[in-house]
Amino acid sequence: MSSIDSRLRRLEESGDSCPECGLSATARRPIAVVYPDDPDKSFDGDPYERCPECGRPLYTVLNVVYEGEEGGGGLT
Repeated sequence: MSSIDSRLRRLEESGDSCPECGLSATARRPIAVVYPDDPDKSFDGDPYERCPECGRPLYTVLNVVYEGEEGGGGLT
């Protein structure tokens, strides 16, 4: 059985929550605030970290953009 098949099987058996991180596709994640111009105020760690088991993001990332600066506007 491929790793994707076994991963999907485990997710389906667990009621859509990952056995590793405990999050489902619709679960709220902790917020990680990122200040590109002020790293001292930013989230400590990797805000874009994903669960190694299910591949879902562990955090909701907020990039702080000040007035007059162009924001990316994209989801990562």
